[in-house]
Amino acid sequence: MFDSIFKRALLVAIVTDAVDFLFHFFFTNPMESLTYFVIKFLLAFTVATGLFSWRSYSQRSKKILIIFITGLIFSTLMSAYYRAWELGEARVPFGSRAPDIIGITRYSIMFSLVWWLGHATFFSIGAWLAWRIIKQKG
Repeated sequence: MFDSIFKRALLVAIVTDAVDFLFHFFFTNPMESLTYFVIKFLLAFTVATGLFSWRSYSQRSKKILIIFITGLIFSTLMSAYYRAWELGEARVPFGSRAPDIIGITRYSIMFSLVWWLGHATFFSIGAWLAWRIIKQKG
């Protein structure tokens, strides 16, 4: 059982980072840093481990909804880290460090929604693939 949880969490982290990297490569300017992707990988792995270890998850029929809600939690935690990094380490004004999304003005609510829902979706894609590809033993 723990073997499949580890494999699933690892797959979620890899897919989340890969999809996010592609998003940043094609749709944002400037590109994010290596540190950002390392933190995202570790957070995705940790949140996915919690998701796949949760007994209620394995017994529920609404797995897709649970996966997306967990994606929203992941995105919220990543955003909290990012804002704390902005204010604490980078010492830049709140919300000013995020790369621009091509075609969406940073001064609209759409900007924040795209970031939050986009990153939740990246995680959800990884979690859904892991759930479908790696079967739970035990």
